[in-house]
Amino acid sequence: MKHLIICDLDGSLLNHEGDVSAHSKKVLRHLESLGHKVIIATGRPHSGAIQIYDDLGIHNVLITDNGGSIQHPKDSSFSTQKTYIPKAITHELFKHTHHYLDSAFYSDEKTVYAYKYDPRLRMFFSSLDKRTVIDKPFTEFEVEATGIIYLVQTPHIETFETFFKTTFSDTLSFRMWGQDHKHAIYEIYLKHISKASAIEYVRKYYGIDKANTIAFGDGVNDIEMIEYASLGVAMKNAMPEVLAVCDDITKETNDDHGIAKYLIKHFNLKL
Repeated sequence: MKHLIICDLDGSLLNHEGDVSAHSKKVLRHLESLGHKVIIATGRPHSGAIQIYDDLGIHNVLITDNGGSIQHPKDSSFSTQKTYIPKAITHELFKHTHHYLDSAFYSDEKTVYAYKYDPRLRMFFSSLDKRTVIDKPFTEFEVEATGIIYLVQTPHIETFETFFKTTFSDTLSFRMWGQDHKHAIYEIYLKHISKASAIEYVRKYYGIDKANTIAFGDGVNDIEMIEYASLGVAMKNAMPEVLAVCDDITKETNDDHGIAKYLIKHFNLKL
């Protein structure tokens, strides 16, 4: 029985050094040899994931940008799926909210498009490391985004969320990544796009029954796919919001081969 096994990267398949362990590679490659399909589904853009994809050596479809991009790096016949927020909507949102933004950005394969760019963001979004940064008001950018990060000043959180829900509830959604006394970090994306929507597309592409889907994740951007999968597994180190909706939890963290060890037990592998 063929399964679709979906792995988030940061905080899940990757350890704290940003690597896939040799043990994890061995387990995932073995599952591939048995006829299962192992898929990466990450919030990183393609350029931030392709090296890991190549290193893993499992050449299936690759989901990036939290479901905004579905590509097959090794199959030129695959019809790439990319979904963007219309620039008119990005501009309108920015016009009404920029006065209480500490920073904002989105990116493509080579460039970070930013407003009041904060270099400390690299600590949270490691895939930005090698990109050119263009810093100016969003209304001056013509490039469309698959998703946007907003740092909203904490006193204006309620104002921002109320305006957002009132104005963009039919087209956009947001998820909060956390907050402190200065600001809250929001991810903004098209309402119908998520890792779950991308997995549904990939599942049908490979002809795998939804009952045979297993997903691993740790962050708030993994919630939809954890809920979507027949078996949604949260990492031991997952955020509370993910632990609240999962079907099961790994016994080990991402630093101790949590996904690999779970799969060995689940499939009763003999390696």
